[in-house]
Amino acid sequence: MLSTGVKSLDELLGGGIAPGVLTQIYGSYATGKTTLAVQIGLLSGGKVAYIDTESGFSPERLSQMATARGLDPGEALQRFILFTPSDFKEQRRSIGSLKKIVDGTFSLVVVDSLTAHYRVEENRRGLSAELGKQLQVLLWIARKRDIPVIIINQVHFDSRAERMKPVAEHTLNYRTKDILRLDRLNVPGLRVAVLERHRFRPEGGMVHFRITEKGIEDAGD
Repeated sequence: MLSTGVKSLDELLGGGIAPGVLTQIYGSYATGKTTLAVQIGLLSGGKVAYIDTESGFSPERLSQMATARGLDPGEALQRFILFTPSDFKEQRRSIGSLKKIVDGTFSLVVVDSLTAHYRVEENRRGLSAELGKQLQVLLWIARKRDIPVIIINQVHFDSRAERMKPVAEHTLNYRTKDILRLDRLNVPGLRVAVLERHRFRPEGGMVHFRITEKGIEDAGD
Protein backbone atom coordinates (compact mmCIF):
# COMPACT_ATOMS: atom_id res chain seq x y z
CA MET A 1 0.00 0.00 0.00
CA LEU A 2 1.03 3.61 -0.51
CA SER A 3 0.96 5.94 2.47
CA THR A 4 -0.98 9.19 2.25
CA GLY A 5 1.57 10.76 4.56
CA VAL A 6 -1.08 11.23 7.23
CA LYS A 7 -1.22 8.49 9.87
CA SER A 8 -4.90 8.96 10.71
CA LEU A 9 -5.87 8.91 7.03
CA ASP A 10 -3.82 5.76 6.42
CA GLU A 11 -5.63 4.10 9.33
CA LEU A 12 -9.01 5.20 7.93
CA LEU A 13 -8.08 3.56 4.61
CA GLY A 14 -6.91 0.32 6.22
CA GLY A 15 -3.21 1.07 5.71
CA GLY A 16 -3.17 3.47 2.77
CA ILE A 17 -4.00 3.53 -0.93
CA ALA A 18 -4.32 -0.07 -2.08
CA PRO A 19 -2.67 -1.59 -5.17
CA GLY A 20 -4.68 -3.44 -7.79
CA VAL A 21 -7.85 -1.38 -7.35
CA LEU A 22 -9.26 2.01 -8.34
CA THR A 23 -9.60 4.52 -5.50
CA GLN A 24 -11.98 7.42 -6.10
CA ILE A 25 -11.33 10.72 -4.34
CA TYR A 26 -14.03 13.33 -4.88
CA GLY A 27 -15.11 16.64 -3.47
CA SER A 28 -15.82 20.25 -4.30
CA TYR A 29 -13.27 22.90 -5.28
CA ALA A 30 -10.27 23.48 -2.98
CA THR A 31 -10.88 20.51 -0.70
CA GLY A 32 -7.36 19.15 -1.21
CA LYS A 33 -7.95 16.43 -3.83
CA THR A 34 -4.97 17.33 -6.03
CA THR A 35 -2.69 18.05 -3.08
CA LEU A 36 -3.48 14.64 -1.60
CA ALA A 37 -2.86 12.82 -4.88
CA VAL A 38 0.43 14.65 -5.46
CA GLN A 39 1.53 13.93 -1.89
CA ILE A 40 0.86 10.20 -2.29
CA GLY A 41 2.92 10.22 -5.48
CA LEU A 42 5.70 12.25 -3.88
CA LEU A 43 6.02 9.80 -1.00
CA SER A 44 5.67 6.69 -3.19
CA GLY A 45 9.31 6.66 -4.29
CA GLY A 46 8.56 5.46 -7.82
CA LYS A 47 7.41 7.04 -11.06
CA VAL A 48 3.94 8.58 -11.17
CA ALA A 49 1.82 8.75 -14.33
CA TYR A 50 -0.25 11.89 -13.79
CA ILE A 51 -3.06 12.75 -16.21
CA ASP A 52 -3.95 16.40 -15.58
CA THR A 53 -7.19 17.42 -17.31
CA GLU A 54 -7.78 20.61 -15.31
CA SER A 55 -4.32 22.22 -15.33
CA GLY A 56 -4.29 21.70 -11.59
CA PHE A 57 -0.84 20.11 -11.36
CA SER A 58 1.77 22.63 -10.24
CA PRO A 59 5.51 21.82 -10.45
CA GLU A 60 6.11 24.71 -8.06
CA ARG A 61 3.73 23.22 -5.50
CA LEU A 62 5.36 19.80 -5.84
CA SER A 63 8.79 21.37 -5.32
CA GLN A 64 7.51 23.24 -2.25
CA MET A 65 6.08 20.05 -0.75
CA ALA A 66 9.27 18.10 -1.45
CA THR A 67 11.50 20.79 0.05
CA ALA A 68 9.29 21.13 3.14
CA ARG A 69 9.64 17.38 3.69
CA GLY A 70 13.40 17.33 3.21
CA LEU A 71 13.21 15.63 -0.20
CA ASP A 72 15.03 16.54 -3.40
CA PRO A 73 12.58 18.63 -5.48
CA GLY A 74 14.46 17.95 -8.73
CA GLU A 75 14.31 14.20 -8.22
CA ALA A 76 10.62 14.44 -7.31
CA LEU A 77 9.79 16.38 -10.48
CA GLN A 78 11.59 13.82 -12.65
CA ARG A 79 9.46 11.02 -11.23
CA PHE A 80 6.17 12.64 -12.31
CA ILE A 81 5.29 11.83 -15.93
CA LEU A 82 2.67 14.41 -16.90
CA PHE A 83 -0.11 14.08 -19.50
CA THR A 84 -2.33 17.08 -20.32
CA PRO A 85 -5.22 16.03 -22.60
CA SER A 86 -7.22 19.03 -23.83
CA ASP A 87 -10.49 17.20 -24.51
CA PHE A 88 -12.27 13.90 -23.91
CA LYS A 89 -10.83 12.25 -27.03
CA GLU A 90 -7.28 13.13 -26.03
CA GLN A 91 -8.04 11.84 -22.54
CA ARG A 92 -9.02 8.49 -24.03
CA ARG A 93 -5.75 8.33 -25.97
CA SER A 94 -3.69 9.33 -22.92
CA ILE A 95 -5.26 6.65 -20.77
CA GLY A 96 -4.88 4.08 -23.54
CA SER A 97 -1.17 4.92 -23.91
CA LEU A 98 -0.58 4.07 -20.26
CA LYS A 99 -0.90 0.35 -21.09
CA LYS A 100 2.44 0.56 -22.91
CA ILE A 101 4.11 3.22 -20.76
CA VAL A 102 3.45 2.07 -17.20
CA ASP A 103 5.94 -0.61 -16.19
CA GLY A 104 7.54 -1.91 -13.01
CA THR A 105 9.21 1.43 -12.28
CA PHE A 106 5.85 3.12 -11.70
CA SER A 107 4.29 3.17 -8.27
CA LEU A 108 1.11 5.17 -8.97
CA VAL A 109 -1.30 6.37 -11.66
CA VAL A 110 -3.47 9.47 -11.09
CA VAL A 111 -6.25 10.87 -13.28
CA ASP A 112 -7.09 14.40 -12.12
CA SER A 113 -9.91 14.54 -12.90
CA LEU A 114 -11.55 11.80 -14.93
CA THR A 115 -14.80 13.72 -15.42
CA ALA A 116 -13.70 17.31 -16.25
CA HIS A 117 -13.80 16.86 -20.06
CA TYR A 118 -16.70 14.42 -19.87
CA ARG A 119 -18.73 17.02 -17.98
CA VAL A 120 -18.54 19.67 -20.71
CA GLU A 121 -19.58 17.34 -23.54
CA GLU A 122 -23.12 17.86 -24.81
CA ASN A 123 -24.07 14.21 -25.32
CA ARG A 124 -22.97 12.81 -21.97
CA ARG A 125 -25.35 9.86 -22.14
CA GLY A 126 -23.54 8.57 -25.20
CA LEU A 127 -20.17 9.01 -23.51
CA SER A 128 -20.95 7.04 -20.37
CA ALA A 129 -19.93 3.83 -22.11
CA GLU A 130 -16.63 5.43 -23.17
CA LEU A 131 -16.03 6.59 -19.62
CA GLY A 132 -16.60 3.02 -18.49
CA LYS A 133 -14.03 1.80 -21.04
CA GLN A 134 -11.44 4.24 -19.72
CA LEU A 135 -12.04 2.97 -16.21
CA GLN A 136 -11.59 -0.60 -17.44
CA VAL A 137 -8.20 0.29 -18.92
CA LEU A 138 -7.16 1.90 -15.65
CA LEU A 139 -8.34 -1.15 -13.71
CA TRP A 140 -6.36 -3.40 -16.05
CA ILE A 141 -3.22 -1.36 -15.36
CA ALA A 142 -3.85 -1.44 -11.60
CA ARG A 143 -4.16 -5.23 -11.65
CA LYS A 144 -1.46 -5.95 -14.24
CA ARG A 145 1.17 -3.78 -12.52
CA ASP A 146 -0.21 -4.28 -9.00
CA ILE A 147 -0.15 -0.55 -8.28
CA PRO A 148 -2.74 1.91 -6.97
CA VAL A 149 -4.74 4.04 -9.39
CA ILE A 150 -6.35 7.21 -8.03
CA ILE A 151 -9.39 8.60 -9.83
CA ILE A 152 -10.16 12.19 -8.83
CA ASN A 153 -13.76 13.20 -9.44
CA GLN A 154 -15.79 16.41 -9.41
CA VAL A 155 -19.18 17.06 -7.84
CA HIS A 156 -22.47 18.52 -8.98
CA PHE A 157 -25.65 19.56 -7.19
CA ASP A 158 -28.38 16.94 -7.49
CA SER A 159 -31.68 18.83 -7.24
CA ARG A 160 -33.65 15.64 -6.56
CA ALA A 161 -31.43 14.54 -3.69
CA GLU A 162 -30.85 18.20 -2.70
CA ARG A 163 -27.14 17.60 -2.10
CA MET A 164 -23.79 17.49 -3.85
CA LYS A 165 -23.03 14.19 -5.57
CA PRO A 166 -20.08 12.88 -7.59
CA VAL A 167 -20.23 13.34 -11.38
CA ALA A 168 -21.11 10.15 -13.31
CA GLU A 169 -21.73 8.51 -9.95
CA HIS A 170 -23.14 5.22 -11.23
CA THR A 171 -20.37 4.65 -13.80
CA LEU A 172 -17.52 5.46 -11.41
CA ASN A 173 -18.96 3.78 -8.33
CA TYR A 174 -19.40 0.55 -10.26
CA ARG A 175 -15.65 0.24 -10.83
CA THR A 176 -14.01 2.08 -7.93
CA LYS A 177 -13.74 -0.07 -4.84
CA ASP A 178 -12.58 2.54 -2.31
CA ILE A 179 -14.27 5.96 -2.24
CA LEU A 180 -13.06 8.94 -0.22
CA ARG A 181 -14.97 12.23 -0.03
CA LEU A 182 -13.22 15.48 0.93
CA ASP A 183 -15.16 18.42 2.36
CA ARG A 184 -14.37 21.92 3.58
CA LEU A 185 -15.37 22.96 7.07
CA ASN A 186 -16.28 26.35 8.55
CA VAL A 187 -12.94 26.47 10.38
CA PRO A 188 -10.35 28.18 8.11
CA GLY A 189 -7.89 25.71 6.61
CA LEU A 190 -9.60 22.66 8.08
CA ARG A 191 -10.86 19.82 5.88
CA VAL A 192 -12.49 16.46 6.52
CA ALA A 193 -12.04 13.14 4.71
CA VAL A 194 -15.01 10.76 4.84
CA LEU A 195 -14.72 7.11 3.86
CA GLU A 196 -17.85 6.47 1.79
CA ARG A 197 -16.97 2.95 0.67
CA HIS A 198 -14.19 0.45 1.25
CA ARG A 199 -13.45 -3.19 0.56
CA PHE A 200 -13.06 -4.08 4.24
CA ARG A 201 -13.18 -0.92 6.37
CA PRO A 202 -16.46 0.38 7.89
CA GLU A 203 -18.13 3.16 5.95
CA GLY A 204 -18.67 6.61 7.39
CA GLY A 205 -15.37 6.95 9.23
CA MET A 206 -13.76 10.37 9.03
CA VAL A 207 -10.57 12.25 9.85
CA HIS A 208 -9.73 15.94 9.89
CA PHE A 209 -6.71 17.40 8.12
CA ARG A 210 -5.08 20.68 7.11
CA ILE A 211 -3.47 21.85 3.88
CA THR A 212 0.00 23.27 4.60
CA GLU A 213 3.25 23.93 2.74
CA LYS A 214 4.09 20.26 3.29
CA GLY A 215 0.85 19.23 1.63
CA ILE A 216 -1.74 17.36 3.69
CA GLU A 217 -1.18 17.09 7.44
CA ASP A 218 -3.18 15.75 10.34
CA ALA A 219 -5.31 18.47 11.93
CA GLY A 220 -3.58 17.83 15.24
CA ASP A 221 -0.03 18.32 13.92
